[in-house]
Amino acid sequence: MATPLDADISPEEKQQLTPVGYSIEGEHSATCVLVNQEVRHITVNDPDVEILPLSDALARYDWVQDLMFNLIDPAENEHVAQAAESRHAPVGHFIRIRKGAKVQLPVQVFTLLETPQGRQFHHNITVVEEGAEVEMISGSAVPASVHAGHHLSISETYLREGATCRSVSIEHWGSAMEVHSYARTHVGKDARIIENNIQVAPLKHHFSQSRTVIEDGGVANDQSVIFAPDGTERVMESEIHLKGVGARSESITRMVTGGGTISNRTTLVGEGRNTRGFLGCNGLKLTDDGEILSVPALRARNAQAQLSHEASIGMIDQSKLSYLMASGMSEDAARDLIIQGFLNLDVQQLPAAIRIEVSRTIAAANSGSM
Repeated sequence: MATPLDADISPEEKQQLTPVGYSIEGEHSATCVLVNQEVRHITVNDPDVEILPLSDALARYDWVQDLMFNLIDPAENEHVAQAAESRHAPVGHFIRIRKGAKVQLPVQVFTLLETPQGRQFHHNITVVEEGAEVEMISGSAVPASVHAGHHLSISETYLREGATCRSVSIEHWGSAMEVHSYARTHVGKDARIIENNIQVAPLKHHFSQSRTVIEDGGVANDQSVIFAPDGTERVMESEIHLKGVGARSESITRMVTGGGTISNRTTLVGEGRNTRGFLGCNGLKLTDDGEILSVPALRARNAQAQLSHEASIGMIDQSKLSYLMASGMSEDAARDLIIQGFLNLDVQQLPAAIRIEVSRTIAAANSGSM
């Protein structure tokens, strides 16, 4: 039975969240929406899924206290330290998928900042218990009237032994916003996480930092689509630690600049025996303006670690462009088709609404209308 929390979200808010993945709640196992500095709405349709405001979860379960700031150092930097100091009134959600559950419908979770020049801080904790399986869709958005503001998020995700989580995340912030996001993930023994991350909308500055630790037999695969139109700066730092015996990872990042700057530093660390990992970092420049810095790094701490990477940055192949134009395509249409092929959206199992939004945003920048 559905159990709504506080107030429903308005039709206008649902419309604002649709481009980042929101759809009919009855077709999902659960829905959670955070608006400004509150958990506005929770609906749960599956007894194997539990969602609570983080403050309620801390009060209900003493073991949740041990999870908070367990994967990230409260003194990580100035932003995280400020967040840690406000633990007396934490804002964010707690998601729990119960042991052994095979959740049939996706769980959707969204963040909405509606206050112009607003400051938003959320700390979210997710636990997928032993043997459980779940698909998650998450998105972040602002209404068209919000151009500037600051969003800070900390997420700690725990996959227990044998758990599986598939997730899609898409962000659509204001063009003059600053965003700082910190993600920490612990992948337990024989657990598996598959992630798709979409960051294509313009904003002023986005700093993202992630750390993933993978235990014995665990698997972490992620694909990211990153776009920086003119005026956008994205700085990404990530580490993947293959800690356990037989841990595996594949991380692929596709970056496109339409005049903005992207800095991507990814380190893959082989710590356990018989670990295997791959980094793919590929960039595409649409104009002479803008910059892509791609720094994939491999660190082997065990003689049996097998690590590899592939990195490339280039512009649109003029011979391909000429060929498509010769077949009757306009230059803009031909460029769009080449970009779509580079991003490889069709094979990433993204919801149709998200694929359309990504294509629309990049096409608008490519044509100069953004």
